Amino acid sequence: MQRFNFIDLFQKIFLFICLIYAFIPFEAVSFISTNKIHRIFLILIMLYALYINSFKISKYGSIFFIIFLFFALINSFVSIGENIIIFAMSILFAAIVVPIIYQNNKFKNQFLVAIRWLIIFSITMFFLQFILYHITGEILLLHELIFPFSKARIAEELSYGNLMRMGGIYIEPGTYSNYMFIYIFIYLTLTRNIKDILLFIGAISIILTASVWGMIFASYFLVMLILSNLSMISVKNKLLFLSILIFVGYESVGYLEHNLAVQYALNKTQANDKANGSTGAKKFVYLKYKKEYINLLLLGQGFKPEFQKNTFSLQDSGVLLNMSIIFGIFFTGIFFITFILALLKITNYWIVLGSLPIFISKIYYWEPALYLLYFLVVYGAFLNYTKGKE
Repeated sequence: MQRFNFIDLFQKIFLFICLIYAFIPFEAVSFISTNKIHRIFLILIMLYALYINSFKISKYGSIFFIIFLFFALINSFVSIGENIIIFAMSILFAAIVVPIIYQNNKFKNQFLVAIRWLIIFSITMFFLQFILYHITGEILLLHELIFPFSKARIAEELSYGNLMRMGGIYIEPGTYSNYMFIYIFIYLTLTRNIKDILLFIGAISIILTASVWGMIFASYFLVMLILSNLSMISVKNKLLFLSILIFVGYESVGYLEHNLAVQYALNKTQANDKANGSTGAKKFVYLKYKKEYINLLLLGQGFKPEFQKNTFSLQDSGVLLNMSIIFGIFFTGIFFITFILALLKITNYWIVLGSLPIFISKIYYWEPALYLLYFLVVYGAFLNYTKGKE
């Protein structure tokens, strides 16, 4: 009989806790910095990864990530801001952790379990908050339990029948949607299992946040995921599924017209010219970018860009747009194309299409979860390629 390994369980719990405080955003306050907390737990994960792998790292991993960091920094050396530290830390985190994930089966298993727990914990806490509110009308401030120094921004849309938009342990529904989407793809990259039920449940939970971004792109991802799972079946069954999907969509139109969350989403996505409106602010950013993109073709404006002055909702305009302002369009284009080609090598084109919302998500360009995903995909594809050449 195999003995229960308490040390292994403790190590998985340690990684799980580290991921919570290294990845999940929270509100900075006067006595504590968000990025400082993230950096501390990123360092703890890196030290543990090095320890578990006897402080050895693949030469290919080291060279690959050093080159990436070098070109990113050179391309953005026009100006340096405080964000350069967390960006460099995110790259260093990926440089150390990703090669060890692919080298060390024990660490890969532990990291995969920690990511799975992070997703399950996030989903469970969201559903707990969601169900309890709809039964009792009470709101559990779960974010403030995990991050007692931060305040949850739970939105009650009074104009839409008191529509309540919650985010579980995340600071707001949009944050839950954006980060859960990234976690799903990290998990998918590690498991390579498109049939895993956790992918479907995660996407459904994103839709239920009533985040506009989440409702649109998680629904799109669900369709791509279903089509990916149908890719091995006959054309006849594919046509049958498509017919059912069209019928369900047609029958749902009447219901969706009166759904509070859908009404809210439709109203919010209507362009307006108000600077303080979300859609209007994004429209302002896009128009400004259209005028100035020619100056960003080769070099970006660095970590303290002039572009952000008098600009609202820059983060909400998408991570790819933000990266092109910081690093330049050429570097950002290489970043995007490399990811797409690498993901295509380790999965199918339906999943590649399903990943596209990542690049217009509202996360910051320096987020460690983003670079962890990027290098898991690219380095994984690189290893597949080198094995094929042997």
